[in-house]
Amino acid sequence: MAPDRARVPNIASAAEADRFAAGLIDVMASLQRVIGEETGLLKASRLREAAGLTEAKTDASRHYVHALEALRANAVALARWAPAAVPRIKAAQASLSDALQLNMAVIATARSVSETIVRSLAQEVAAPRTLTTYGAAGAANRPARPAATPLLVSRSL
Repeated sequence: MAPDRARVPNIASAAEADRFAAGLIDVMASLQRVIGEETGLLKASRLREAAGLTEAKTDASRHYVHALEALRANAVALARWAPAAVPRIKAAQASLSDALQLNMAVIATARSVSETIVRSLAQEVAAPRTLTTYGAAGAANRPARPAATPLLVSRSL
């Protein structure tokens, strides 16, 4: 982690502060684009395509974390040299936060739906597969032991 910290720029002028702010906003916009694309794919139930965004999402997240470290290291200089950029950065951060909240809600919904499907499937598989018959006294006969039903799950889907 020490090599990454060595690359944190030090803002020493208004021009550097403006470039830094623009770069930070670009990093947030890039992450927001990937998150938005993933959200759209999940909403459309295109899970395999959404999973294909993992590498892009990881890269964008890593760049975002590095940008936040640089922001922490240069917050005072940024406010001093480019005070007009601070509200733009805050607006970009709020927009990214909204996109992340929507993404997390969609992921939670997808998880809930898949858990419901698996539970329903498990209950269906566990249900007895014998006919209910009646004995001489009119009471339902119970099977000697429950019939087991095999379950096959494909992880490639």
